[in-house]
Amino acid sequence: MKLGLQIKKYRSDYNYSQEELSEKLFVSRQTISNWENDKSYPDVQSLLLLSSIFDISLDQLVKGDLLVMKNVVQNNQNIKKGNLYSWIMILSFLLTAVSIGPLLLSDNLILQFIPFILLIPAVYCDFVLELLNKSADIKTYSEILAYTQGKNVDELRKQRNQTSYFFEQIGIFVIFITLFVGVCLLSIWLTRMFM
Repeated sequence: MKLGLQIKKYRSDYNYSQEELSEKLFVSRQTISNWENDKSYPDVQSLLLLSSIFDISLDQLVKGDLLVMKNVVQNNQNIKKGNLYSWIMILSFLLTAVSIGPLLLSDNLILQFIPFILLIPAVYCDFVLELLNKSADIKTYSEILAYTQGKNVDELRKQRNQTSYFFEQIGIFVIFITLFVGVCLLSIWLTRMFM
């Protein structure tokens, strides 16, 4: 990114310290430092204030960073979309697990298909989440956490270990199945108690 260098250059040209510039922008000095070191990116309001303070056009300030800004916006949209699909998937699995008890103990054969119908959104959301993860090149749990929090995933990608990735996936699967079966058994037990 070039924006950090641009901010630093114009700040030096105007002989502002990071503290002085931060006061003009109503942000902390640390925020200015993060921008200059490309650890974070200014929001639109801050960009407009920067261009006004430095008496340059916004285009001059962000020249070369338009592609980066587009990627940041796209990643934020993907994160929001991923979070929505994750919640839908969790809710679908939970409803499926809770519905199994009453419906398996029911004499009506048609009602026993309801858990499978409730499972359809979870399967679809899982498919969409896998596509999002592949497009973002996300494989490990730590990468997923970093990505959903809007952090940089590149450092974690470098540290990938295929063996630990395999065991991480197995662990996640075992935990999920254990929770799912536990909720199903609880649902069956509660249904038997109240029937």
